[in-house]
Amino acid sequence: MEGNIEMLNNSIVTLNIGGTIFKCYAKTLTAFPDSKLAHLNFQCDFYDSKQKEYFFDRDPVLFSYILDSFRKGAIHLPNDVCGTTFKEELEFWEISPRYVAPCCWGALYRSEGDKATMNALIQRFQQNPNTLLMQEKKLGIRSKLWLFFDEPVSSRPALVWSVFISCVIVMSTVVDFLSTMETFQEDVSEAHSRLFSEFADTVDLENTTLARFVTRIPQKFPMVTNVVCHTILTLELVVSFIICENKKVFGTCVFRHIATFGYLSYWISFTICSNLIYLDSMYAIIACTMFNYLSIFKCARLFYLTRSVPAFRIMRLTFESSKQELKILIFLLGILVCVFGYVMFAAEFTQNAKITNAFKAVYWALITLTTVGYGDVVPNTAAVHVIAGACAVCGVLVLALPVGIIVSKFYKFYDYYDLAMRHSETFVKPLISQKAK
Repeated sequence: MEGNIEMLNNSIVTLNIGGTIFKCYAKTLTAFPDSKLAHLNFQCDFYDSKQKEYFFDRDPVLFSYILDSFRKGAIHLPNDVCGTTFKEELEFWEISPRYVAPCCWGALYRSEGDKATMNALIQRFQQNPNTLLMQEKKLGIRSKLWLFFDEPVSSRPALVWSVFISCVIVMSTVVDFLSTMETFQEDVSEAHSRLFSEFADTVDLENTTLARFVTRIPQKFPMVTNVVCHTILTLELVVSFIICENKKVFGTCVFRHIATFGYLSYWISFTICSNLIYLDSMYAIIACTMFNYLSIFKCARLFYLTRSVPAFRIMRLTFESSKQELKILIFLLGILVCVFGYVMFAAEFTQNAKITNAFKAVYWALITLTTVGYGDVVPNTAAVHVIAGACAVCGVLVLALPVGIIVSKFYKFYDYYDLAMRHSETFVKPLISQKAK
């Protein structure tokens, strides 16, 4: 403190903070030796010799908490103050954040988490190529058509088209389900029945489902409805591919690839089944059956319904930002499954005919820990009943802790997404600045 005139005595120091006068003893300002206030003297740039005071153009409200921290020896800040702003004040006064009291750590660092959340949302928003495309004032016909087909929020007609395609997808899915019911099936022709029976004998499969499969086919109504729906969906996919200017962006969507494979399988299966009477070949039956099963991949089209629902996008972002919690969940679950599974195997090996190896015991532990409990494998001895109860309780605890954190992150992302949509400039300004660069 050598050369510091005011700090050598108990005189009163006058501080003018943004027009508000604060007074305190000189020794009060020495509470934090490394701070700017601890090194005040008459020769510094902040001293006003005429007014005999130190002037700082800072916020007097925040400074009241700063000065109070000098009196108490620890920094306390209210919950309604932005932590980022208060950290800037600490940096200006050269006060280390280590002096912040533990009870105020949440208020100080909460804003950093909020800022990271908003940055994640902005980054995800910027990664969508349609976002920058919608910022363009003049768009060509090809770009307008692409937004019409791929971005439901780009215009009202695009939203109507998205709703229409969603209805077609739902209708096609419902028809696929109805086609498996006997009410919507009819007997096949004698030629078809002979071919399917030969196929069943060749693969040596005997069950009631196969028996119905080889003797009945969907009625014309669900079949025609399915053909119409798939025609619309296939044309929509083909047109979207043609008008897409960036084929690389189009190909980055995994669900498009899966749905395309499903559509191809459906049309191949439909073509073969419609001409079986002319093909009259066992290989045609095998191909028809194989592609009929492969057409299940068209269920990936259901993810189309999630494009216009923000909650699904936020859910995906939540899982991406919760990788650490998911790793902990899988790690703990794996440990408990192995421990309880092996204990179950060791205790029930001679008492339970269903526990023939450790893998079946691990399966039981997994089903019990996840609180599913099929009931196909149950303990027989009293000791293992206690172990099973402990296994179920541990499962509840292990699942509840990480899942609770993930759920809270989802609500946080969703709340900030709602705020960002209200304050659209939060997204627009970064996009404009990025585009200008």
